[in-house]
Amino acid sequence: MPSGTRAFLAVMLAGLAALALVGLAKGSALVYTLGVAPQGAVADLGPGDRACQARIEPPDGASFGRIGFYPGTEQRPGPPVEVTVGTRAGDRTLGGGVLAAGYRTGSPPQLSHADVGEVRPARDQALVVCFENRGEERVQLWGTAGVASPSSSATVDGQPIDLDLGITLERPGERSLIGLAPEIAERASVFHAQWLSPAVYALLAALVLVGVPLLLLLGLRRAAAADDAAGA
Repeated sequence: MPSGTRAFLAVMLAGLAALALVGLAKGSALVYTLGVAPQGAVADLGPGDRACQARIEPPDGASFGRIGFYPGTEQRPGPPVEVTVGTRAGDRTLGGGVLAAGYRTGSPPQLSHADVGEVRPARDQALVVCFENRGEERVQLWGTAGVASPSSSATVDGQPIDLDLGITLERPGERSLIGLAPEIAERASVFHAQWLSPAVYALLAALVLVGVPLLLLLGLRRAAAADDAAGA
């Protein structure tokens, strides 16, 4: 085997091994996000004020156990914030919890989390997530303009504000990226043609990871053979 071919195979195998290690080591707790960045304070809550975001439609079969959001406090200790998850119709509360008082955040604030218990929405069930200031100090919830999440919108004390809150639905613990691969493929297949099933996505991924390097190797060998023929 020519030395160039051996070197190429060694680099390809090292790259695949590194990719596998990254997939096993790097994890994610994210289940669903509205895609709203914390670009500014969109809801200023006094004691007892309540802000909600609806409608939120997580993928079918997805469950989560905590809510991520961006409470701003201008460096002072933040008040407790009660977080509840309910159905869009308002007939059921599916989970709830409290972000304890005393947290401090900057500008923009970091993502904070409140455990809400295990929430398993029914198929095609839209959710509403609400935040109520349970303390004596004010707290600002950060988000951005309403176009960030066109299918949902925020309210403060029941009044529309034409803005969106930054919200994530997360698992209590992380899962590796390799472990999430089947779920990622299944969700991606929802937004494309019927024949693009999770199995097709897996086949395409295998072709990219293995087929493309093999084609490059074939080209390298043919180039080496052509050089040998030209030298002869």
